[in-house]
Amino acid sequence: MRKIPVALAGAAVVAAGFLVLSPADAHHPEVEAVCLAGPATIRVTATAWDAPTLDERVNDNVEITFDGTAVGVGGFTAANGYTFTLDFVAPVQTGTHVVRATSLHPWGAQENDPDPVGVGEFRETTIALPCGAAPTTTVVVTTTAAPTTTAAPTTTVPTEVEGVTVTRPDVATPVAVNPRFAG
Repeated sequence: MRKIPVALAGAAVVAAGFLVLSPADAHHPEVEAVCLAGPATIRVTATAWDAPTLDERVNDNVEITFDGTAVGVGGFTAANGYTFTLDFVAPVQTGTHVVRATSLHPWGAQENDPDPVGVGEFRETTIALPCGAAPTTTVVVTTTAAPTTTAAPTTTVPTEVEGVTVTRPDVATPVAVNPRFAG
């Protein structure tokens, strides 16, 4: 049985990692969307990926879409700190919607890069409208009435005692108890 040296096995694992991670996995815009006001005013902030060098964070054409419809374009440069903000009013006022940032040009400061990376890379987030609305919670309240008891009607029996009429409540019929003799 042949043994593979540990260093060779480690190199194989590292090489496999490079095959799985392509440059396109790294080059992408980040996106965040928040409600500002009214039923549907949205602010989108797009930021370039956290690259090992600043030149790799440059992209001059990043599209912002709302449910697949373009609402604006921006770019990442050193001058804007590799981030831009876009405010817009959504075409709808309710529901949950997808906001996406997509890189339309290659990443990097080199205009004529023979190996462009990251074109078409995107990230997305969701936003719920209307803005400023508290989450709706439906509470179903079920009440159970106290059990209703039907009491037998009571009657009062007037009794006269020494010339005074006294009313007493009806008394249940007494049960006759016969003594039991052991015997």
